[in-house]
Amino acid sequence: MPPKLRGSLSKSLPRAGDKAAAYYCPSCATRRRSLSTRRNGIVSPRLEANPLSFFSSRPITTSSVIHARHVPPRLRELYETLNKIQGVATEQVNISRLQLALRGLESEAPIIRVAVLGLNDATAARKLVRLLLADPLNARESWEDALDAYDSDPTQGLLIRYGEVSESIPNNLLPTISVPSPILKKGNLEILVSTLGAETESSGAHFTADTFLVPTVTIPTSHSGRHNAVRYPVHRTVVCGRGVDGLVAYNGLVSRADLKKETSSVYGAIDLAVTAPQKSNDRIAFVDIDRANEALEKFRESVQNASLYERGWNGSGVPAVQDWLSSLRAAEGALDPSLKSLITSLIDAAEAGVVADESRLSQDQKAVAVSDEVRENLDRSVTEWAERGHTELRSSLEEGFATKKWKGLAWWKLFWHVDDVGMITSEILEKNYLPRAEKEVIWTAGRFHQAGLGMQLKDASQPAQQPPNDSTNDKPESDELWPTQITTSRNRLLETTVPSLQAMAQRLVLFSMSTTTLTSALSALTYVSVPTASVYETGTIVAVGLIYALRRQQRKWDSARTFFEDEIREEGRTALIKTEEHLHTVLQEGGPRNEEVVETEARKTIDRARKALEQVD
Repeated sequence: MPPKLRGSLSKSLPRAGDKAAAYYCPSCATRRRSLSTRRNGIVSPRLEANPLSFFSSRPITTSSVIHARHVPPRLRELYETLNKIQGVATEQVNISRLQLALRGLESEAPIIRVAVLGLNDATAARKLVRLLLADPLNARESWEDALDAYDSDPTQGLLIRYGEVSESIPNNLLPTISVPSPILKKGNLEILVSTLGAETESSGAHFTADTFLVPTVTIPTSHSGRHNAVRYPVHRTVVCGRGVDGLVAYNGLVSRADLKKETSSVYGAIDLAVTAPQKSNDRIAFVDIDRANEALEKFRESVQNASLYERGWNGSGVPAVQDWLSSLRAAEGALDPSLKSLITSLIDAAEAGVVADESRLSQDQKAVAVSDEVRENLDRSVTEWAERGHTELRSSLEEGFATKKWKGLAWWKLFWHVDDVGMITSEILEKNYLPRAEKEVIWTAGRFHQAGLGMQLKDASQPAQQPPNDSTNDKPESDELWPTQITTSRNRLLETTVPSLQAMAQRLVLFSMSTTTLTSALSALTYVSVPTASVYETGTIVAVGLIYALRRQQRKWDSARTFFEDEIREEGRTALIKTEEHLHTVLQEGGPRNEEVVETEARKTIDRARKALEQVD
């Protein structure tokens, strides 16, 4: 019988050929199996009577079947929230491990998958698994021969499940054999035997828990012998090493691995004979595989060797590994500890990824944000600038209106200075209309740009710089890097008020001269046409016209000068107020601020999943 099982098993384990670079998750892959018409190995009567019963009992993880699966009511909320994490935190969690957790929640008694990984070689791992599953009360069974005969590519895994009879299952994702072991049945376990690389070239590398809990195995993809590498997730892992080199390699891997809360999910079993009374703890066990195998063989030879078996078996350290496997069992009605550890790890990984994203976003905001202290300093500088601007407006305009040129535009001097009105008033506006305040606001705008408010300043200032119907500003808005209310108001005065004042002066002079000329002509005509009129009588007409024209010119010109002075002062105050308001608005609303990161959908889903896990537990 063993040769027959060995032959059928070798056919179901194709040797590794060219390995493709593609990876896919076995938990969500559609498993397609073709039924063989011939018997392979030892087939149970139930399987022989109904060949489809085995395959129909296996879960087909297509999307339609996943939705149709029954989830226990008490686990439904946790199942749904974990399923949502797959959509909102895809980059933060390992999808294959998440699929394994979801499949575990579909039953009250989930199958716990344990990987036994040999360091660079699966020989010690296979021997340890045989000792763990062997029944000393029975003779050597066929599956033990099949396990010893498994000599294919070490990267190709072997899956061991519980079965009433020993049989090999061909055409599976992984070569699989069933073993009637009490440990597998009581713990509802399945064991994956594979290898774990521990090359010295990567001695400086750092690992995560996925290195141990998501081992890589190769599976055949076609009859051509090509293989694909698959990340096969497990709940717990036993790392099996041989000798001192294996101990050093295991310690090196664990020391460089960031296991976090997955520490209890990784256990070390080192095949090294030690004489110390304490051979194990909660992290590692020293086992003597040869001594345990010898004790097992002696007990199978005769029950009278029970004492020798007990001493050899207990002294080999293998019971410590059995106890660790037995500790995976869950209490009645409680969530399996291995499944709970897996779900907790997934939630923690998703939360850590979300926290890292939020921290990176917060740092990016701080890098471009303007602090409140900088805003307060700029606000004080704007207020001080406005105070200096109002002081300058008052003193500078008083100085400009007190100049000899402006006083030279008295009403009685208009006759020979009428053409100088535009030049003199324009000079006053150019030299005395807030020149210092205009330069300082440019410097203040530079501080805004330096603090990171430049773009906001430009965008926010465009509506105030030029009204839609104002075509007086020749400078395009896109080039205005500082508030231009002062410049705009000066240009408006130069283009509207100054020409109006110039035109009024010309009209007044023209009216005075024309009135005086007309009254003089009327006086001369009266003197000629009326012989009785004296020179004094006719001169009265000239005097009345001259006095009226000059009085009118004096009254209107003085009023125009006063209006011009008041308008310039009011325009200056308005420009200063608008500039100050604009700068304060930019400080309050412009530029990014150091704001708290808003709670995202991923964060809410993770919190709901954690609460659901606490309620289930």
